[in-house]
Amino acid sequence: MRKGLALFLLFLPALAQVGLLDGPRPPTEVRGYLEGSAQEGYRVRVEFLLETGTNPIQGTSYQSLTWNGRLYLCVGGCDTFTLSGFSPGTYPNGQAYNLYDSQNRLRGKAGVTTEYYNNQPYRYRVEYAVWPLSGTKTWQASPDNPVPMETGGWLTARPPGGNPERYRYPGMESYRPPSGGSIFAGISPQDRDLAQKSLIDSMAKLRAFFGRLVRGSELWFFVPEVTPWTFQLAQEFQARVGGPVRFVVPEGTATSYCPTGYRSDPRFHVLPRPSLDKKDALAVIWPRQNASQKGAAMAGRYLVDRPDWPDGPDCLGQTLNLVPTAEGLPEARAYVYGCISQANLKARVEFKEMTLGQPTLVWRRQGWSWSYIYSYGKDWDGKATFDLGGGDEEVRITLPSSAPTDWTRVEPVKDAKGRDRGYAYVKATVERTLDTRNTISLTYKDQRTAPWDFSFQHGGETFTLWWTDPWRQLNRCGRSSNPFYSPSYPLTCEVRDGQNRVRGSATVNMRMVWEWQWIATIRVPYYDYAITLPAWKESVTGWQAYWYLSRWQTTWRAATDNDRPVEAGGYVTAEGKRYRIPGLEGYLSPTGKEIEAVEGDPYVTYITRSLLPDRNPYGGLNREEGKVWYKPLSQWCQERGK
Repeated sequence: MRKGLALFLLFLPALAQVGLLDGPRPPTEVRGYLEGSAQEGYRVRVEFLLETGTNPIQGTSYQSLTWNGRLYLCVGGCDTFTLSGFSPGTYPNGQAYNLYDSQNRLRGKAGVTTEYYNNQPYRYRVEYAVWPLSGTKTWQASPDNPVPMETGGWLTARPPGGNPERYRYPGMESYRPPSGGSIFAGISPQDRDLAQKSLIDSMAKLRAFFGRLVRGSELWFFVPEVTPWTFQLAQEFQARVGGPVRFVVPEGTATSYCPTGYRSDPRFHVLPRPSLDKKDALAVIWPRQNASQKGAAMAGRYLVDRPDWPDGPDCLGQTLNLVPTAEGLPEARAYVYGCISQANLKARVEFKEMTLGQPTLVWRRQGWSWSYIYSYGKDWDGKATFDLGGGDEEVRITLPSSAPTDWTRVEPVKDAKGRDRGYAYVKATVERTLDTRNTISLTYKDQRTAPWDFSFQHGGETFTLWWTDPWRQLNRCGRSSNPFYSPSYPLTCEVRDGQNRVRGSATVNMRMVWEWQWIATIRVPYYDYAITLPAWKESVTGWQAYWYLSRWQTTWRAATDNDRPVEAGGYVTAEGKRYRIPGLEGYLSPTGKEIEAVEGDPYVTYITRSLLPDRNPYGGLNREEGKVWYKPLSQWCQERGK
């Protein structure tokens, strides 16, 4: 039975009063109130039932705005006290009222002050002083409160004006204090002059804590990962303090953040250690402008995990980068909305895609200028490499199998995956030479004169037949400058082009025939010409290309099956692709705890200043430690090729 009770107590953050056992006083004369948790360690507020003198018992009580003006107090005996003249629904500011017990006896005074939040009244603070009846006992708190609970439920408390006494809290026989605790565990109540420690367990306390900070302060989160709750804490800070926020994550988390949009976020930095436990999460608030201003810090796993604070908003409405659960998944983000407490979170998923735009002319830098002409050698295979927005990639065109006779072509462009990527204007640099091993033969028969008056056309060119007579005169073939000289046949002539270059040879034969014209018989010469010309040879000496290519452009495409419900553990599946939403690992099983906070000067201010990146203690000492101080996430990922 006691074992079951102990397990039950371990899961309660606070209990009602319990009589303490195994001490010098009976349980009816010493009692305790349990505070804390099994993770952080339990504490007990101890009270002793002691004889009172004539001094009043003072205390403070907080009441809601619906309070009826009555207090239940135990001063020598428990009774209900009434504030005479108090009117419910009013907002007094320090007014004093007489206190009467249930038998209408005047027992003391009470002052009531209305407390405000966001300029709205939200509760009463009642400060009372009650005189005990003569000869009665009252419950008085131990000056050591709260006292820590030890192994087995034991504790040591000192009554007012007495010596320490040892007691045991019932039902906690199996209790073992946590071995660690938060990083602020070493700050004791006696350190109030150095650091003021507090527990934040509601949005109201969080906003009040931020409200005490200096406007423009800077907040640095040192967390194992940045979750939606961490983002919300940052938003609450900026709404009330107005300063910048930075996030520092360990290297293990940085590796998973490199393929996400967090890489280009200047707020993200990397902690030079492989991992960080949630219980060691830290938030440092540094007043940037004035060295005399107080620093502050927060610690605990609930800088990362969302606590179940009943008066705090647990509804989301923000866009978050998704973490892929497998390699090869495209980069994705989601607008996450809904409320965790209502288990209705949904994610509007978008995928990052690279789409192709319209083809545009591709330029390249040549020295100090830009050019759109790309030159290639004669052995070019039609392939080229460009960075078109998605890294280096290969494109290609199909070149003609034989040397082109026209110098300019328009060729379609394909990439390595066969996609149309635009077109290219391709120009071949062609060299034209004569091929003496490949000749052309032309024959002209029965010509009364040389063909076309000793000239002819072929291949778009005009040629002329010439020969040199014995007087070394250059004449049209078959003629002579000497009228008394008749060349002998067959006659060999030169074939010259329009630039008077010898391009070939011609053999001329003459034969005489008789023709009857009217009555006379005439001897008429006829000529046969055999002409030999070398053929032209064309060869490509190089290529020039003008590329018109489609570039990659980044777009965000909404999933076809939006909006997707967020699954248990913070997962979301869209179009069959599964991702994790950072910080929602506990979704559908929320837990609520506390954030520890400290404020103080100069102790906390010194700590917070020494932690910031621009306060690198090794920066000017030429030591290795200075090279691994907090780096921007983008720089860290680039250095590791991620």
